[in-house]
Amino acid sequence: MGDIRWTNSLPAAMSTPAALYVFSELARWWSLLMAIPFPSMLLRRPPNILYLGPFVMILAVGKRATRIALVCVFPLVANLAEITTPSAQTRDSFTVAGIAVDSTAETATEARGLALASGQREALDRLIKRLTLREYYPQIPHLSDAAVASLVQGIEVRDEKTSSRRYLANLVVSFKTNEVRALLRGSGVPFSETPSRPLLILPVYEAAGARNLWDDPNPWWAAWQALAEHATVVPFITPVGDLTDVATIGADQALAGDEKPLAVLARRYEVEDILVVHAILRQDLAAGIPRLAVTMHRHGPRNSSVVVESFTGVSRTMVDVLLERASDEIATKIEENWKRITLLRFEDEGLLSAGVPLSGLGDWVEVRWRLSQAAEIGRVEILEINREAVHVALYYFGSSDQLAVTLAQRNLDLAEEDGYWIVRLREKRGVTAGGNRTGKE
Repeated sequence: MGDIRWTNSLPAAMSTPAALYVFSELARWWSLLMAIPFPSMLLRRPPNILYLGPFVMILAVGKRATRIALVCVFPLVANLAEITTPSAQTRDSFTVAGIAVDSTAETATEARGLALASGQREALDRLIKRLTLREYYPQIPHLSDAAVASLVQGIEVRDEKTSSRRYLANLVVSFKTNEVRALLRGSGVPFSETPSRPLLILPVYEAAGARNLWDDPNPWWAAWQALAEHATVVPFITPVGDLTDVATIGADQALAGDEKPLAVLARRYEVEDILVVHAILRQDLAAGIPRLAVTMHRHGPRNSSVVVESFTGVSRTMVDVLLERASDEIATKIEENWKRITLLRFEDEGLLSAGVPLSGLGDWVEVRWRLSQAAEIGRVEILEINREAVHVALYYFGSSDQLAVTLAQRNLDLAEEDGYWIVRLREKRGVTAGGNRTGKE
């Protein structure tokens, strides 16, 4: 079992800090530049250093300058605060949070041991279900407690409470990436590690002829908000539902697919796609059961679709249960479709040469970090570096289309332009709103 850490507050981002990553990049760039051969005659007199910008210096030696671009360390260090940590913006695929444990035994120590063992097993079960398709669940082997513990990288313990015989806590369990991959590949279970970009849900509920999006109560909204609170491969977001949201779009506009207010809402919540889920409840008086018809309109620059589903309840007094089941089944289908698109295909290996346009070293630091987080990319090889761009070779699994989909989730665009592949950082937008509905203003 890995390290155990206790905390009573929310932890800082568990990913590598931006500063450490930047310094590792500087060291790597320096080693590359030091490999450039210098004629000994050029080093007989000290060079002049010409400062040309925040990321580049030029060495000028003698009257006829021999120019060699060097990375400028100090301006970059001064601007560390401006370089974001990309991994802080994406969920760690191999970390599972929200594991509540409650065990009782003869002693508190025994109870704690039982709780940690059951918590690790539950976390692994959630992780594997997050990464794999349902049809492959039967192929996943049952592991002993020791085998499960050997896959654990570390445990964070929150809100710990103990008595003489009882132990309660909330766990965040991190797993060893390579070991989990080996377990799944050895079992013949295909898997996906690529989380989707967040999907904004607009739940329009219609009952007895009345349509409701923002007003309370909206049980259809409550069902989707409960899903949004759990970590999944497709992060679901429900809007805050404040006065700004209410003034932006109404139920009829959402159902009509009014592009202007939908675009405003997408910018506010920093999403590309919005899913309008329209649920119409009808009571079957003859059978004494509720029936639900759900129409899903997906709006986005790359995705536009309409899907209709029907659900049947068991009792007219259990409408909330029907709504929860419907939202869960719809969400599961969305997740399964996403995982099917992004399954890692280790048997298909490809090589792609691409250019990365730069406006500064910070761009390359961020691009390279994002590339390193893509499971489809096995290796990144630098072919050439200059002030305007970095040319790289990407060794990847699967197809180039699948690679483009994966990189898009990490705010990187992979496109072919004039016969050449280009990798670009997507335009950054400031955060103006986010989260899930917590109340009205």
